[in-house]
Amino acid sequence: MSWSIRRKLGGVPVSAASTEHTGDHGRLLPTSRLEAFSDGVFAIAITLLVLELHVPTGHEPLVKGLEHEWPRYLGYFVSFAFIGGVWIAHSTLTRFVKAADPDLMRLNLMLLLFVSFLPFTTAIAATHLFASNLSLHEITVSSSAERVAVVVFGLNLTLAALMVYLMLRHAGRTPDVAADDLAEEELRAFAKERRSAVLLQASATAVGVFLPLIAVVFYLVLSIFTIVDPRRHMRAHAGRPAETRDESAEY
Repeated sequence: MSWSIRRKLGGVPVSAASTEHTGDHGRLLPTSRLEAFSDGVFAIAITLLVLELHVPTGHEPLVKGLEHEWPRYLGYFVSFAFIGGVWIAHSTLTRFVKAADPDLMRLNLMLLLFVSFLPFTTAIAATHLFASNLSLHEITVSSSAERVAVVVFGLNLTLAALMVYLMLRHAGRTPDVAADDLAEEELRAFAKERRSAVLLQASATAVGVFLPLIAVVFYLVLSIFTIVDPRRHMRAHAGRPAETRDESAEY
């Protein structure tokens, strides 16, 4: 028996006849394993982010100590919002697919690689962002270490965003992966929007070469956008006519 036959795809048992429909169909896997593993990595990555937040110590006033930690708070919010946006996009993706093929699984692993790397690059950016001058004044002044740290952070975000886009595009173009024709259209439309997000993220990373703090603010804005935007895809899917959802449930 092959590595995926006679398993449930989207909650419906696959018969021997259906597995013989096409050669590729026999290589499909249920999305449950992909979702469970991914959710675990997202949760761990977010948990690791908070470990980089330090409690102020010493004889200086608490408010002053908290002020000195602002780069870490900024990095935390950027990465938390970004991972949250990735999780929402990932959840939207799995809602529109009935199965996962090997290529989608590999793309998912690449996404998890870059997401799991975020606590490290976030710490780099937080440690070196304005390390020599912890004030919000003169934001146009930066050192080479600050610029490198912010660009590395941005590259990590860009590569993770790229993987989300590639997963959506692959799911929308590959036969037998999307739940139905309407789901394919939703995935393709979502992929186009995420492509724009990738380009914007890459542009913000380029800004980090010259204005590190401004670039990190752009990272935060883009990350918040990725949280807000996918919600309309969920509403569109939930608002389908009942008969359309019944037809897609047959898969």
